Amino acid sequence: MQACFLTQFSTDPNDSVATDRFLLANATATRTPCLRVSSFPNDVVLLGHYHAPNGLRDMPGVTTVRRLTGGRVFPAGDGFVQFSLTLPHRAFLSSPDPRAIAPFQVLNRYARGVMAGLKARGIEVFYPGRDLLTVRRRAVGWLSFMTAADGALLCDGGLFVQRNARSLAPLLDRLDPRGTVFSRLFAPEEVTTLEDVLGAPLPFDRLAAMLKDGFARQFGIEFVEQPLDADEQVAVGAAVNRTVPQPGLVERRFPTDLPWEAAASTPLGELRVRFSLTPARTIQAIRFSG
Repeated sequence: MQACFLTQFSTDPNDSVATDRFLLANATATRTPCLRVSSFPNDVVLLGHYHAPNGLRDMPGVTTVRRLTGGRVFPAGDGFVQFSLTLPHRAFLSSPDPRAIAPFQVLNRYARGVMAGLKARGIEVFYPGRDLLTVRRRAVGWLSFMTAADGALLCDGGLFVQRNARSLAPLLDRLDPRGTVFSRLFAPEEVTTLEDVLGAPLPFDRLAAMLKDGFARQFGIEFVEQPLDADEQVAVGAAVNRTVPQPGLVERRFPTDLPWEAAASTPLGELRVRFSLTPARTIQAIRFSG
């Protein structure tokens, strides 16, 4: 099976999310898997799709992006590398029947491509479940996924190359002083980086090649390096405005007067509910985020 392979070094994070949107929208029609490896400049905060961005400040040198996939918030930018796999349906690499892989099996299945590439270079990475990749029980990356209305799959994630998940807390302290975005705090002994594991620098091109080789071996794929052509770049540019969190993005879809609030912990973070009541004390409007 042939698949496209796309690398984007030091790209704009909003362009990156728009590229995922473009590839996902065309995956069913093209019937071509695509593995994309990218990196961002400066500091980036990657919100999950269901986070409400309305309490966040604008800060110089920090970009806040809401990705297409769900899950918790993660750091990106300098010292991190992102990857995304786009498929016509969730079981495409192993079966013509999308139901051959259940939704709860998706991350376990496609984490194997990442692990195969890293293990071939001596990095003993594991997927213990949920959304983290680990080395010696220390988080070294993350995974998430979403399924489009037509069944196309986007599985994305990030790897901690020179910096780790502990860089998120000081960023959120600056961006989100009111604590509207829930985030787990990682202790030093709970995280590591690929360069710490290797004891040597790991350039972007080398890591991208490791991921490509891992997915090729694991799933029998022949990758063809395929940059976006001029028409595709125009289509991605048109999609950027739909990926940038704008002030009031969530509130435009729901009433802004939601004075009551409750939150509960979940396995991957927090579920937050805001609502308003009618004079009869029944729910008038409700908003879920987290």
